Amino acid sequence: MESTTLRSSQPSSTFKNVEVKEVLWKQEYIIDNLPPWIYTDNPEPTSISECQAKLSALSFTLQDIDMQIEIRDLEQRIGLSRHNSSYDFEKWKVQALKARQTHLYLQNAYTYWLLLNDRKETTAANELESKLKAVMQILIEDGPDFVDQLKELL
Repeated sequence: MESTTLRSSQPSSTFKNVEVKEVLWKQEYIIDNLPPWIYTDNPEPTSISECQAKLSALSFTLQDIDMQIEIRDLEQRIGLSRHNSSYDFEKWKVQALKARQTHLYLQNAYTYWLLLNDRKETTAANELESKLKAVMQILIEDGPDFVDQLKELL
């Protein structure tokens, strides 16, 4: 991994080493307004079914986070909180919401990837179906030049 030195935002002339991570996704699947770490810390899906499985898991994780927030909020209201103070509860809630935000970023990236790849797969399937119909038509007609027609088609 490469590292680069960037100037600190401090007024002094201190410098900070920042690790530059490799982007794991193809550029065509990157959404510009998502944080870059989405594409350096999470591998790009390798298939539509893998992407669908990841989206399903993310959906359940998001539901679980929402449920945890709701449960702890209700516990806090009725005085049975596992937190020592409302301040501790609010700190925990901020972390839960940040986790939710991270999972929503991932959901966005995977959905975008899936939509682009699903269209490609549909287009390829349509092209294949069209060629198959043309081959069947050439064979049905059984013309003297059917071999040349098949070579041209392929």
